[in-house]
Amino acid sequence: MSNTPLDKNAKLQALLQSYIAQLPEKLAQIQAGWDSLRHNDVDNHHYDEVYRSVHSLAGSAGTFSFLKLSKCAREAEQQLKQWRSHPNDAVLVSTISHSLQQLQVIASQGPDKPPASNEWPAPIAPKEHNDDGLIYILEDDKHLAEEISQQLQHFKYRTVVCNNLKQATEAVYHQRPSAMVVDVHLQEGPPDGPQFVMQSDLIREGTTPIVYMSHHNDWETRLRAVRARGQAYLTKPIDFTALIEHLDQLTGRQHHDPYRILIVEDTELLAEHYASVLRNAGMQARVLTDPSELLNILPEFKPELILMDLYMPNCSGVEAAQVIRHEPSYDNIPIVYLSTENVLDRQLSAMGRGGDDFLQKPINDHHLVAAVSIRAQRFRALSSLMIRDSLTGLLNHITLKQNLDSVLAQAVRNNRTLSFAMLDIDHFKSINDTYGHPIGDKVIKSLARLLTDRLRKSDMIGRYGGEEFAVVLPDTEPNMALNVINQLREDFSHILYSCNATEFNSTFSAGIAGSPPFTDLDNMVRAADEALYSAKHLGRNRVELHKDETKV
Repeated sequence: MSNTPLDKNAKLQALLQSYIAQLPEKLAQIQAGWDSLRHNDVDNHHYDEVYRSVHSLAGSAGTFSFLKLSKCAREAEQQLKQWRSHPNDAVLVSTISHSLQQLQVIASQGPDKPPASNEWPAPIAPKEHNDDGLIYILEDDKHLAEEISQQLQHFKYRTVVCNNLKQATEAVYHQRPSAMVVDVHLQEGPPDGPQFVMQSDLIREGTTPIVYMSHHNDWETRLRAVRARGQAYLTKPIDFTALIEHLDQLTGRQHHDPYRILIVEDTELLAEHYASVLRNAGMQARVLTDPSELLNILPEFKPELILMDLYMPNCSGVEAAQVIRHEPSYDNIPIVYLSTENVLDRQLSAMGRGGDDFLQKPINDHHLVAAVSIRAQRFRALSSLMIRDSLTGLLNHITLKQNLDSVLAQAVRNNRTLSFAMLDIDHFKSINDTYGHPIGDKVIKSLARLLTDRLRKSDMIGRYGGEEFAVVLPDTEPNMALNVINQLREDFSHILYSCNATEFNSTFSAGIAGSPPFTDLDNMVRAADEALYSAKHLGRNRVELHKDETKV
């Protein structure tokens, strides 16, 4: 999908022109409905149609820049509420008739202001990293600089080592990096690391993340780093696990899928406008104009937030929300009502019956993006707590087994291959006993990050328990999985950890089972576990395939 200003403006203009073209018919229907009501006895069905049409106009007109029309429709909506209780009030009838006539007059004047391309909210969804993860290392200790470089390369960062200010200046001039790791105190200074950053025309703009490192841990040194655009600070000896975590975060390297938003709104043009705004902000948006299709869409689309119009024909938003809440698996999806309703008691009543929040129409595009993203982010974070391990961010034991069960059944059904690997960090108890549990946690997190960085997006990675991990590799034969896991094992063995000026490495062992021949969850897990036991028995720091597949 193109995101140029011209494309954005064209979408806005197309939606606006469609809305303008439909306005006369909508207003004529409202007028005809009102004429029928006021000349006959009050008919609940026809009243609901007129009221809903005026309500919809009040909510949609402002979105399409008919601000005066929206205000007038809102007044007419309130008058219709009063008339329902006082149908014989001649003054009220005359007031409503005048308001509806004014709707046509105001609509004929066109929108109050044309939508402009620069009014579209900027994309706020997390971005992928760029520049191939290029990291510059400014460190005059050549041994340490090379060690940092090697550790970063294990996690697929490209590195350029600069041992002096001249090399750093030339490197920055040649190509701007994704981030820089800079020593605060350089032997050749002045300038030192922070001064170099502030004097560099290409870096001082603040677009390149800076990680400072130093032997000093005092307030003044840290404050200098902050004032020189430092976004992270590490004390020597360098904790490489922490450095990788900082760089992953600062470069946006960790992948985030777009938020999935379901829009349930019977006014199709308004729904498409909301969807276009959210898509432009980097989200996935689906439009549903018929709430009766909800139970078909929910399991397929798996929304992280539902925007629900409060007043719809045949089924109100509150009723639709209650139907959704009947299914326990959908109980935690945020439902945000959209309506012109501005009476707090009615808003609270609606939220008390299946809804979580309330957004009042017309809603500004920037407000819509911010409100939706904040709520979707919170839902994703809470959902992650339920299905992911808190230390590593990987799938937890239960979720990993559920996913394995599902993809294994699918692979068997479609006659596809699949491999399942179980990994266990070698001598992990000794690591905890020697260096302490916080260091042991860092070893666990570094393996988790290595697996996440190196494996495919389609692969599933979980923390099976303690120092044990599990990996599901769809469409992968066991021998191919063996090569992949072996390379990971080799790379993991080169990662350095430090504790009290002592450095050490860690290794893991792994066992792999495949489908075919294994066709059910229990047998596949048992086979991979047996292969892992064999790898441990044969000396550790190795990967074994399950050998006894013929007995399945």
